[in-house]
Amino acid sequence: MKQICLTGALVSAAAMTAWGAAPQFWNLGAGYEATGISDNGVIVGTDTFSNQYFMWTAGGGVSLIGGVGGNDGYGGQAKISRDGSRVGGTNINSDTGKGEAAIYNVGLGTWTNLGGIGGTVDNSTSSGWGLSGDGQTLVGLGWTSGSEARAVRWTQGTGMVDMGTSSPGFASRANATNHNGTVIGGWQDNDNGRQGAVWINGAQKLLFDNNGFAVSEALAVSSDGQWVTGVAYGALSPYRYNTVTEVLEYLPMVSGDFFFPTALGTAISDDGSTIVGSVRDFGPPFGAPGFIWRDGFGAMTLNEYFDSMGVMYEDGFFFSAPLAMSGDGLTMSGYGISPTEGLVGWVVTVPTPGTALALGLGLMGTLRRRRV
Repeated sequence: MKQICLTGALVSAAAMTAWGAAPQFWNLGAGYEATGISDNGVIVGTDTFSNQYFMWTAGGGVSLIGGVGGNDGYGGQAKISRDGSRVGGTNINSDTGKGEAAIYNVGLGTWTNLGGIGGTVDNSTSSGWGLSGDGQTLVGLGWTSGSEARAVRWTQGTGMVDMGTSSPGFASRANATNHNGTVIGGWQDNDNGRQGAVWINGAQKLLFDNNGFAVSEALAVSSDGQWVTGVAYGALSPYRYNTVTEVLEYLPMVSGDFFFPTALGTAISDDGSTIVGSVRDFGPPFGAPGFIWRDGFGAMTLNEYFDSMGVMYEDGFFFSAPLAMSGDGLTMSGYGISPTEGLVGWVVTVPTPGTALALGLGLMGTLRRRRV
C-alpha cells in the first residue's frame, strides 16, 4: 500500500480533534483522485495507479477498498453516504468479468453488485456515478440490450431502473443525486449535443439558460434537491439552477489569461450558497485553477481562498480541480500540482464562519499566507 504525505500533521493535535475547527491541509500523494466526502471526514476516490477505490481519514490515512475506477472502459466514480457507511461506484462481477454499479458496505468490507438493464458494452454492464446522502439510491449509467447508454437509478425496492431517454437513439447518464434520491442530475444527448438534465421523481427536464441555450451537464445536486450546478461547454461561467423556480443563472467567475476556457461547477453545499469547481483551459484539465464561488462574495481561485482562510500548504502548490465538498462547504478534496511531487490528491478544511471571524480570517478578513 502506498504511503501518503500528511502535511496537515503539522497542525496541532488539539486542532485535529475538531474536524473543520481550524484550517488544515493534507497532501494525499500521487495518483489519488478524491471524489467524495462524508459528514464525518471520510474521503473516498480512485487510486489511479491500481485503478481501485480508496478511503482516507485524517487519523488512519489511506486504505484501498477494491472496486474498479473509471479507467479501462469501466466508468463510474466513488461517492460516499453522509454518515460514511456506504460507498457507491463500480465493481467487477467475478462471473462475467464486467463492471457493474455497486455499493460497498464499510462496516462489512464487502461490495454488492447491482446488475444492469439487459446489455453489456466492452467492459461495462453498468457504472455507478452518484450516491444519495442517505446511501439508499445509486445513480449512473447502464447499457440496454441494444447497446444504448441510459441513465439508471437503483434502490433496494426497485432494483436497477432504466430512466430512459427523451431523444430516441441518444444516450443519457445520471451523475449525482440529492439526499433521498428524488432529484437526480446528469445529461441527455440530443440534437443540441450533450445537454444538462434533471430527473425529479423520475420525470426528466432538460436545462436551458434564460436565452434558450442548452447547458451541457448537471454535475452536482444539493442535499434538499433545490440546487443543481454543472457546466456549459464553451462558457467560462458555470451555472446554478433552481429546481423550484426553474431559473438558471451563470455565476461570476475568476479572471485569467485562458485559451478556450470552460468552467465546471463540480460540488455544491447543502444550501446551494457555495460551489466549487475548476476552469478547464486548452490542454490538460489540471493546468487551470480551481475556484470557489460563495453567494454574496463572488468567485476566487482556491489558492486565493485558502490563503485568505489561513490554510498552510506547500509553497508553490496549485489547487487545480476540486472534485468534492462537504455539505457545510468547509471541507474540499480534489487534485492539484505539487512542485515537488507533481499531480497529487489533496484535502483541505477551513474554519467555520464564527471561527474564521474570531481569527480575522476569511473573505472579509485579513488576507494571510502561511507556508509549510
